[in-house]
Amino acid sequence: MNATGSKEPIIVVGAGIAGMTAAFRLQQAGHPVRVLEAEDRAGGRMRTVERRGYHMDLAAILLIENYTQMRDLVRELGIEDTTLRTNNLVGIRREGRVHRLRANRPTDLKRSGLLPWTSLPAMVRLQSDLKRYANRLRWDSDMGEAAALDTETAAAYAERRLDTRFRDWVVDPMSAMFFNSPPDLSVVNFLFSMPAVNSTWFNFRDRVDTLTTTLASRLDVETRAEVTQVEETSDGVRVHWRREGEPEHTEEAAAAVVALPGPVAARLCPGLAPTTRDYLANVPYVPDIHVYFGVDRVPDETATCVLFPQREHPDLGVITFNHNFAPGRAPQGHALLTSYYRYPWAMRHWEADDEEVAALTHEVHRQAWPEMARHIEAHQDMAYVQRWKNAVILRRPGDYARLRDFNRGLDSRSRIQLAGDYLAFSATNSSLVTGERAAERVSEVVTTGAVAAGLR
Repeated sequence: MNATGSKEPIIVVGAGIAGMTAAFRLQQAGHPVRVLEAEDRAGGRMRTVERRGYHMDLAAILLIENYTQMRDLVRELGIEDTTLRTNNLVGIRREGRVHRLRANRPTDLKRSGLLPWTSLPAMVRLQSDLKRYANRLRWDSDMGEAAALDTETAAAYAERRLDTRFRDWVVDPMSAMFFNSPPDLSVVNFLFSMPAVNSTWFNFRDRVDTLTTTLASRLDVETRAEVTQVEETSDGVRVHWRREGEPEHTEEAAAAVVALPGPVAARLCPGLAPTTRDYLANVPYVPDIHVYFGVDRVPDETATCVLFPQREHPDLGVITFNHNFAPGRAPQGHALLTSYYRYPWAMRHWEADDEEVAALTHEVHRQAWPEMARHIEAHQDMAYVQRWKNAVILRRPGDYARLRDFNRGLDSRSRIQLAGDYLAFSATNSSLVTGERAAERVSEVVTTGAVAAGLR
């Protein structure tokens, strides 16, 4: 029996940042914890792959200083020395030219030449709105406060509150960070993204999975363990999982945290309330295909990322210069670039093989940025294609109100608790926070149950 009176372990399903944080917090509270992960290593979207000396962060690449909970976790783990403040110079391409501004200097937008001086009143109105809504746009929020703002698309907000130039050259390229476009995106996403951009940034010196690998080293993580069902019993949970070449495994546990994409969680947990399962099954994820290019000569570009308005290219959203984020992403004298698309492009080319996707990306580069295309093709050392079926959540107007209602309807007394990006704003730090909340609820349920059993 452990310090909290529970005989069985708590099982966490999924070793992404939400699941790993939940497991770590539960362990801190004195619970025995096991993590089951279907992949061959922990990390989820906060994972890094190495090829030919290039370190490719597969999803999470931009970390900001107001990720308070992540910063706290890094300090608790004693790995602050693996982080550093990074370059936060952002470029936006307009009419064949890259306009650069520092993310934490809103005044740079005025000086960059991206917008005419006639757009200055729109900039002032935007800053005023961000200040007024600051308490509603928090990473640790369940989006209940933000739901009140969720009444229009990003495009409609720009047309009503800003101006057409601001819509075309700022709101549109910012939407590409969600693989999306302003007419298809809730204004809440745009408003959330602006404080993120207007911030200092940090990263891990060599690879973003420093955080998840550190967590994994301190936890009991079972990899290649594909969970097939999680069911609540009268006094705990039963978890079924399988591994290739082995009989199916069944484990009894005091409780479980399911930290997987919404549709997967719905499939694995048939005992959840019908309204809960229906919401999870229909979380509107969009797919992503992005392409890394390692080159043996560093290009002149100094920005960490260059955003592309649709007026520059209808499909290309962002090119990141990963070597400018932090050292360690490329070998000495080399550079690592990544091209990201708006999601309709990924849907059109999902079945294409990696070689075809890389070739298509070269063609897109020639259309959108000929000089950079020539540099990449002349110095290409490596290409790598990454695909995410459930990349980010497409939030349209009204979705945050539905999310608020979903969160409020969850059973805090259930021995199966959920964690993941669909419970908050779709970002790394928000996922981490949902893991902490799930751990708190599970700890309360298990401890209360153990005390009640002891009184009988």
